[in-house]
Amino acid sequence: MPTQTTQRRTLAWFRDDLRTDDHRALHAAIDRGTAGFTAIFVATRDQWRRQHWGANRIAMVEGAVHDLKRRIEDCGGHLHVFEADADLPSLMRTLVEHWSIDEIHANREFGIYEDERDRSVESAITSVNATLVLHEDQTILPVREIRSGSGTPYTVFTPFKKTWLKRLAESSVDPRPCPRILAPLTLPPPLEQAVDPEDWPLEAGVTGLFPPGEETARSRVAAFLEEGLTHYDQKRDLPAIDGTSTLSPWLACGSISPRRILRDLRDRLGDDPASWSTGPSVWLSELVWREFYRHVMDGIPRLSMDRPLHGWTDGVVWRDAPDDLEAWRTGRTGVALVDAGMRQLAETGWMHNRVRMVVATFLTKHLLIDWRLGERFFMESLVDADFCSNNGGWQWAASTGTDAAPYFRVFNPDTQRDRFDQDSVYVGRWAPDHRSALPPSPIVDLKAARIRAIEAFKTAKQHASPVT
Repeated sequence: MPTQTTQRRTLAWFRDDLRTDDHRALHAAIDRGTAGFTAIFVATRDQWRRQHWGANRIAMVEGAVHDLKRRIEDCGGHLHVFEADADLPSLMRTLVEHWSIDEIHANREFGIYEDERDRSVESAITSVNATLVLHEDQTILPVREIRSGSGTPYTVFTPFKKTWLKRLAESSVDPRPCPRILAPLTLPPPLEQAVDPEDWPLEAGVTGLFPPGEETARSRVAAFLEEGLTHYDQKRDLPAIDGTSTLSPWLACGSISPRRILRDLRDRLGDDPASWSTGPSVWLSELVWREFYRHVMDGIPRLSMDRPLHGWTDGVVWRDAPDDLEAWRTGRTGVALVDAGMRQLAETGWMHNRVRMVVATFLTKHLLIDWRLGERFFMESLVDADFCSNNGGWQWAASTGTDAAPYFRVFNPDTQRDRFDQDSVYVGRWAPDHRSALPPSPIVDLKAARIRAIEAFKTAKQHASPVT
């Protein structure tokens, strides 16, 4: 007797995973949607504002949605776009009823607010007999399954990476291209709630250097593997040259899968990272850092709530110094490398990673200004704004987060400039006034400010409760 195929209608819900290639929720929805499949993206602008997304990040997302719509159509389906915020659960229930959906497939995101949103949607659609199916897709490996010997999340990178590499050797993580959509739903959406992306008032963000979409992301990977990978370890800290992959804007909105990047690496170098040369090995570590910050965010919920990893640092008395903060934001601190970095950010929506560490350390240590203000400003400014990586990077710089180094590590921005921009090419491009006969004066004495920061952290640690 032949087996009867279960007839299901499915919906793929896109969030920060705006691609068709190697998309686990999309592929599962297509495979299981034997009686019909469709896809949606929901713009939640109020939520974006609460998460401090700026015009650059939103413009990257909107451009990626335009690209995604065309790619879904090329696969034989259709992407419907909606605008919703507080009424998101109601919208999802309406769509389930309108299209008679049995399953909504989505890729899980990291953060307690994202978890709360998914629970609200799940509750709304369960009442009309539909199921929300979440897939692990943002990372190469399922990072919530990686735990220390005591069963807790790692809070230091090196042991996390060691375990991650062991799990990688035991896992199959090959990406999968988008399958053909054989049963597209042709019923239109509720017209009063649908949005035509062509009519969107697109944000005027800085995307000229970072054209949205899958094709550009794949091209960037190919170019970097061909031209920049071998000597990455030697060039990645030099801000005046193109020594990094600059893939972060596409990773942030999910236009490329980290598994696809790993597959391209393995195709070129072999499956075992232990056999790779230094350049590729160091670049792989950068991908693992991305996984690590998601691992920590998932395992320690307070990090989603403006809280530090190390509770005792809540006792640091940060300065209320709005003029200094504004000088930092606008690149007018009188410190050459800091000003160059902040002006690069203002003009391009991006900043070299080494310089990000320098400007973050300057704000949190030399100016002794709360790291959360810097974290927020970066989210508002960066084209590659990514909550987990941004939070992790700022807490690393401020010595409040995942870092084995003590709080008295303070980058000297002048020493960093001498080391990584010896000929002042980077500073000359972005802050030429610092190379003039009368360069601007620093707003703070670096030596005295370092001592002030160390004393502030030392005092906080001495007065902290033993449990923090």
